Amino acid sequence: MGLGDDDDGALVENTPLPDPRARYDAEPPVRKILGQGGAASEGLDATLQQFVQPLYVGDRVRVRNNNHLAQQGRNQRRGSLDAGSKGGAQGQVMYVGPCGFGGGRAMVGLRMDDRPLGGGHDGKEKGERHFRCEPGLGTYVLQADVELVSRGGVLRAMQEAEDDDAPPFELERALERVVGIDAVKSSLLSLRNRLEVGRRRAAFGVQDNKPLHVSMVGSKGMDFRGVADVMAGLLKSLGVTKRDHLFEAGRKDLVGANSEKTAELVATTLKKASGGVLLVNDLGALTEKTDHYGCLALQMVVRHFEEQADKAAEAASAAAKERARAVARGQKPKAPTEDESGDRTVLMVSMQRDKLGQIHAAAPGLPTLCGSQLELMDYTPEEITALLRLAAEERGFTLHPELTAAKLTELLKSALAKASADRGGKILVERLVEDAINKQTDRVHLSQTRSKDSLLSLTEADFTEEDTGASGESIDIVLAKLDHVIGLAGVKKHIKSLVAQLQLAQKKKLAGVAGGKVKATMHMVFSGNPGTGKTTIARLVAELLQALGYLKRGHLVETDRAGLVAPYVGQTAIKTQAVVDEAIGGMLFVDEAYALVKDEKDSFGKEALDTLIKLVEDKRDELVVVLAGYPTEMDELMAHNPGVRSRFPTVILFEDYNVSELTAIAKGFLKKQHLNMTEEAEATLEKKLTAMVTAEDVQNGNGRAVRNMMEAAMRGQALRLADDGATLRPSELSLLTAADFI
Repeated sequence: MGLGDDDDGALVENTPLPDPRARYDAEPPVRKILGQGGAASEGLDATLQQFVQPLYVGDRVRVRNNNHLAQQGRNQRRGSLDAGSKGGAQGQVMYVGPCGFGGGRAMVGLRMDDRPLGGGHDGKEKGERHFRCEPGLGTYVLQADVELVSRGGVLRAMQEAEDDDAPPFELERALERVVGIDAVKSSLLSLRNRLEVGRRRAAFGVQDNKPLHVSMVGSKGMDFRGVADVMAGLLKSLGVTKRDHLFEAGRKDLVGANSEKTAELVATTLKKASGGVLLVNDLGALTEKTDHYGCLALQMVVRHFEEQADKAAEAASAAAKERARAVARGQKPKAPTEDESGDRTVLMVSMQRDKLGQIHAAAPGLPTLCGSQLELMDYTPEEITALLRLAAEERGFTLHPELTAAKLTELLKSALAKASADRGGKILVERLVEDAINKQTDRVHLSQTRSKDSLLSLTEADFTEEDTGASGESIDIVLAKLDHVIGLAGVKKHIKSLVAQLQLAQKKKLAGVAGGKVKATMHMVFSGNPGTGKTTIARLVAELLQALGYLKRGHLVETDRAGLVAPYVGQTAIKTQAVVDEAIGGMLFVDEAYALVKDEKDSFGKEALDTLIKLVEDKRDELVVVLAGYPTEMDELMAHNPGVRSRFPTVILFEDYNVSELTAIAKGFLKKQHLNMTEEAEATLEKKLTAMVTAEDVQNGNGRAVRNMMEAAMRGQALRLADDGATLRPSELSLLTAADFI
């Protein structure tokens, strides 16, 4: 049956089967079909055609959007493309060319990997058939709405042939483009030597079965991808892998909503990386204790490569024995074949040192599988400067001649000192370049410059960073504000010691001395009675930590049980997450934290506390959390919840104010109101404050109670003066007497 004799009897145009090498990028489709497009439409179509990537039958593509589908057949196709528009559904190209139902525009016929949500077809749409596939998997998309994933069939072979014509890979030259990490470079050179010598030994039956998989340990900002790129080129040049292809995967590429979806994503990732190098980044994000599917994904990856290694070792061993027998018979042994050359796909993983324990617990076979471990030491200030220069050039910018390496390193000292372990290296460099370009853009706009040098040059002003707190004030000014807080001598001493610790760590980091990282958590417990200045101190600490670079924004978010606990099942965790997200970059102050869990039956409160503790751990470098409350109740909270004590090791006691401190608070309040007291009024106030301090309740030494007392005295003054009909002098209007305190 010919293609024109469709199985359902529909009358369609006879269309020959497409040539596997057919492509549609020559004559614009509108002009080809309609014939009378007009000069304007022809010019537009020709222009657009230049930006459409040529596609061939057999290519694999991803659907990126369906906003420009032809109106004809839209309803039939809409469901089939929903998955593509949201998640990038993939399929194989079956046809490339014009379609009548598409208004003559260039369309791509696809056989989708998965059945579209709204139902597809078998290649026939609106009476036209350009290909045939399994029923329900076919669909048509505008050519502009797909992106190439990989070449297929004949074109892949052509592309690989073109790759063979590329300049030979030179390891030394490739390593010159990598900044720093000299120990890693030496390891790669040694690996090259080992592989080259190993190939010669293999001819005599001596096999090197040591695995080639590599684990890389270092801070998040290290250039893991750059190392993996060099590794991919090296392995391809030595024939270990078929391609110098590097496929990078993270948690989002491997972990699904359930076990089945996770297995599908892992299988897809392994397929995409086949024949090259698979880099799985940040294993710590896959192996959190509560991340069941993340751990499962890592276990699947490790199991796959273990099985691959076993099969390769068996094949190599059998071939080696055969060659040894040939040598014994006096025959020339066969050279190792491609099937014996070892792993076709090499695994590389990156992780942070403090996560090694949990990673190896989740995947015990990983250390054995990855026989080599590369240590990526943190970049020095000079190396950060070199990385920044390269990053700016990659963005098309140059650094002004005045920005020498020494000058730029000096300018970056403050940013380097403030950068946390998880925000340094290339992460810091990208942020600095982005900030500099933004500053340069504003500067250029104001100057109305038009020259190329001015538009694309970054100067010293673009990298200048002001050392200010969240309120726009310097560290010294914020410390001065702390000194002006009345009382709390012990609290001030503790806060200043914390500041000194952070400043010392910054100096060590800049000097390259060990101990330049502050590993202690900044989360705290403020224990004290109401009105003892806990919120005021929290706000100042947030500003200080921001000025020191530990917090990005330095703002304070206040909450309590009502802000974290929801009245319905399943809502508490969401509510707690929202509050924590609001505090990212600053400080979360949880007042009366002991009230989160009222008793053993308080499941909602327990959920809020458990969620908060988990988020505190997950986001420990992004915010500081302070739990505040009465001393006795806070002690009980920590005693009954070990997770609280371990994550909030710093407890700061806010002692009650004494009489002199309360008097100073009262006078400070009156000064802001432009009021004074008579001597008799001061004596009366002192008696009242003495009685307050000696009272046996939690209101002892309460600054909030002092404010209430002074507000009551102001109302007493108003009543007293209202009864006096005489004309009052200005001094009388701003004076409190003893009678006002009764």
